[in-house]
Amino acid sequence: MKIFFGGAEKGTHRSLLVANGVTKMGINITHFPVPKRKELDLTELYGGAELLVYTSEGDEDLNKYENFIRDHADSLSVVIGRPDMDGEWLGDKYVPVWSDGDDLERLAWLCQKNGRVAISDKAINSKTLPRIRSLSQRWGAKLYGLTSKPDVIQELPWEAVIVGSWTSAIRYGETQVWDGHGLHRYPAQHKESARRKHRADIIRLGIDYDAIIEDNVSEVGALAIRSWKAWEEGTFWAYDPSSEDDEAEFAPTEEGDIVDIPPITPTAPKPVSRGSSIAIPPLEKRHDSERLLLPVMGIENIVSMGTQMGSEQDEYIEIAPKETPVIRYQSSPLRQCDSCYLASRCPAFREHSDCGFKLPVEIRTKDQLQAVLQAMIEMQASRVLFARFAEELEGQGLDPALSSEMDRLFSLIDKFKNISDTRDLMRIEVEARGNAGVLSRLFGTKAGEISKQLPSGGFGPNQTDQFIQDVIDFSD
Repeated sequence: MKIFFGGAEKGTHRSLLVANGVTKMGINITHFPVPKRKELDLTELYGGAELLVYTSEGDEDLNKYENFIRDHADSLSVVIGRPDMDGEWLGDKYVPVWSDGDDLERLAWLCQKNGRVAISDKAINSKTLPRIRSLSQRWGAKLYGLTSKPDVIQELPWEAVIVGSWTSAIRYGETQVWDGHGLHRYPAQHKESARRKHRADIIRLGIDYDAIIEDNVSEVGALAIRSWKAWEEGTFWAYDPSSEDDEAEFAPTEEGDIVDIPPITPTAPKPVSRGSSIAIPPLEKRHDSERLLLPVMGIENIVSMGTQMGSEQDEYIEIAPKETPVIRYQSSPLRQCDSCYLASRCPAFREHSDCGFKLPVEIRTKDQLQAVLQAMIEMQASRVLFARFAEELEGQGLDPALSSEMDRLFSLIDKFKNISDTRDLMRIEVEARGNAGVLSRLFGTKAGEISKQLPSGGFGPNQTDQFIQDVIDFSD
């Protein structure tokens, strides 16, 4: 990815960029003062740097733009075209621009036709980011970004980006510094603490720290430029104690002088940046009275029955009823059309509006539960049938995804059957210990003795002798 430093149309910015060895610059022709009498040599003026030209969105002076392009086409590396311009004669230098975030069809057409497209920061949002990524991958298109947001730059595979936010360090007093892990941007309100915090990083970038503290404009601008260049190159530093002298950063002291060195806390971790934009000051704690209930949940108060007492006039008085708060689902949607990932295909999309659909789910009774379970089974059945239809159209054999969905359908039916089963079931578990039997433990000792007796009271002594004799006689 290449980074072109925007704002080079202004003389002070151009001089600072050339002085810091910048080899890629962006020129906004809308604000570029073209000399009328003196011949303009862009190669000499910009020190042989690669030049990218673009124009402001509201610029209506098409003649100035086209004349500048035709006069200096050989000195330009990239030309960001206007929406109303046909720059096919420029060849690979010409990059059409897409700035309407709602017209995704034009973006697809530009990616397919030209294989390269410049995307305005105005058209980049959470809704269009996935679509831009998918279209660039599908057609192999090169993307040129007109944006300075580090998080957006990291989200897409850019061929080049035009960064103009580095000028905020000169115009608004921002502090922009690369710490070896990420690019930090601090507003002017926090510049003193930020610069002290990144003292070592500023010195490693080769910037005069004292001049930064004194708010020297040239050094502050140079710090921003070198930080963006280091971010482009992905430069990571690691501290090597053997290569640096611990006392090298302190001025030499004369004999008898005392040097105060602030204590170092070895356990304090060094904060690591993840490429965020403007630095955020420390969080402020909220008072408990300012905290609100999470919007996706609600609280419902249920009053339980207290003690009922009667009176002589046949009146009943309820004593000490108890009110219990219970949690419940809040069906009011929080989705907004501007940030919804379905915005490009949603039939109810409306800009700057909340979601046009609602789903009032309530499961409090058995009938409601039965209805929800039936709806889930019907929904899964429709998915199975549609997957079967797709399998027939594909004609590539058995689809394992369809088999998985069919197993899930039968699993849902089995679970629905178990939940809906209202049969009474009694289960008895008995544990016997010692010589006592199961019946004796359940129904007493007499029940156990009776169960061991033969029918009709059993045999007496004479009957037993006769029974044995008959058995002996039969065996002989």
